[in-house]
Amino acid sequence: MTNNPKLSPYRAFYLPAAIGIISLSMLAGYMSSRRAAAQSDKRVKSQVMVFNPAKTAQPVSYLLPSSGMRDTAISPTDDYRVGMQLLERNYYGAPITASKQRSLTYSAIRGMLLNLHDPFTSFMTPTEWNQFQATTTRGDFEGIGIMLMSNGPNTVVEEPIKTGPAEKAGVKAGDIITEVNKVPVTGKSLDDVVKLIKGPAGSSVHITVVRGKKTLHFVLIRALVRPPIVQYWMEDPKYKIGHIVLDEFNEQTMTQMNQAFVALRKQGMRALVLDLRYNPGGLLTMAIRLASAFVPRNYVPSLHNNAVIIHDGSGAEEGEQLIGNQTAYKRVPLAVLVNGSTASASEIVSGAIHDYGVGTLIGERTFGKGCVQTLYPLDDGSCLRLTTALYYPPKHYDINYKQDENHNRIPGTGGLVPAIIVKQSPKWIPDDFEDKKDDTQLKAALAFLRDRLQGQSVPASIAAVSHEYSNPKEIALAAEKSH
Repeated sequence: MTNNPKLSPYRAFYLPAAIGIISLSMLAGYMSSRRAAAQSDKRVKSQVMVFNPAKTAQPVSYLLPSSGMRDTAISPTDDYRVGMQLLERNYYGAPITASKQRSLTYSAIRGMLLNLHDPFTSFMTPTEWNQFQATTTRGDFEGIGIMLMSNGPNTVVEEPIKTGPAEKAGVKAGDIITEVNKVPVTGKSLDDVVKLIKGPAGSSVHITVVRGKKTLHFVLIRALVRPPIVQYWMEDPKYKIGHIVLDEFNEQTMTQMNQAFVALRKQGMRALVLDLRYNPGGLLTMAIRLASAFVPRNYVPSLHNNAVIIHDGSGAEEGEQLIGNQTAYKRVPLAVLVNGSTASASEIVSGAIHDYGVGTLIGERTFGKGCVQTLYPLDDGSCLRLTTALYYPPKHYDINYKQDENHNRIPGTGGLVPAIIVKQSPKWIPDDFEDKKDDTQLKAALAFLRDRLQGQSVPASIAAVSHEYSNPKEIALAAEKSH
C-alpha cells in the first residue's frame, strides 16, 4: 500500500487484457528516499566522445554512472532516465518531444512487464484505464455506448452496447467511423477518436459511418450507459426452473443479480441455473458478495466462513470471509454452468458454491486462473495491473493452470472440474440462449434440477445425469478431481 491516494490499489480478477504517462519521477519514485540518496552520491560526470565526420569531435558531459567498476546497486531506472536524456540530445531521427517521451515510456513499461511472461500483468494508458473502469469495473459511463477497435487506419465499431444511444439509433458492429462532428478521423489514433466522441450526458455528437457501400449519418445524444450484465428468464415454466446468465463481475453485479433473483422468485422459481459460461471475472468484492448470497455463514464450520483464501508472495495467507449481512437468496436446488472460459471471479463463486455444497457444477473444466491482480492507478491517469497473489477456494487447493517451458498454458490443467462433465454440442453458438436444442450443457442442468425437484438426492441426481451425458472416463476424472 502507499500513502499517495492516487496510487491506492484495489484487487480485481480479470482474464482479458484491457483496452492513457508515467513521469520519470513516478517511475523512479518506487525507490526509497534513503536508497535514492545513497545512489545519487555515487554518480559522477563522465566524458562521452561524439564522433561526427563533418565536425570536430567535442566532449559532451552527462550525468552517468562511473565508467570504471560499475556499482550494481544503481537502479535500472537511473539507466532509463539517462537513456532518455541521450535520446533527447543526440538521436539522429525526429526530435524526442514530450509526446514521444510518453510513447517511449509506455513502450518501456510494457516491455518490462512482458519479460515477466505473465499474461495477466499489464499496463494501461489513461484512455485505456478510463475505458477499463467504465466498462469493466464501474459498469457505467457517459457516452454513446459503443466499443471501438482499430483496423489499420480505420476506427471500427466492434460492438454497440445494448440499451445505449448508438444501438437505439441503429449503429451496428462493423461500421467504419469516418467523421466525428464533421472532423475526418481516418488515420487518427483510437485515443484521438475516443476523445472526439466522448462528452457529458445530454450533449450531442454527429458521427458519419461507412457500412458496405453506404454512408450513414447519426446525431446521437450522449447518455449514462449502463450495459446489462445479467440476463434472466423462467427456463422451465412447468418445473419453475429459473435461468440467470451473469456476464462479468463489476460494480453493477449485485444490483442486477438481486433484481433477477427477486423477479424469478415472484414467478414462483423453485430451482435455478446460474450460468457462468464465458464469464471472464471481475472485481473480488463482487465475487465475495455473490458467493455470500448463495452460501449462509456457518454453513460448514470447518471452512471458517472463507469465501476465498488469498496467498501472497511472502507465503502469508488470509481468508476473505463470507459477508454476514449480505442479502441471502432463499435456498433452492442450484446448478452452476461452467466451461473453459469461466475464469477468475466466476471461479471464485463456483469454488465457494462447490466447496460448501450449496450447488452443483455442470459443464466443462474451468479456465484455471488462480491468481490475483491488483490495480494501481498512477498519478498521470494510467494504471499498472500486477499479479500480486494466488487464491484458493475455501477447501484450500490450487486451481491455477500449469505452464510449459515456453510459458504457454498447458490444456487440461488447473481449473474446477464439474461434478457432471458435459461437452457442449459444436452446433451451439456461444451465448445463443434461444437455441435450446443444441445447448447440451443446459439440457443436463435442467435434467439434474428436475430430478432434484422430484425428490432425488444430489448424489443420485449426479449419477443419473452423468450416466446420460458423460462417458465413463469423464465420470472417473470428475471423481478423482473432486475436492
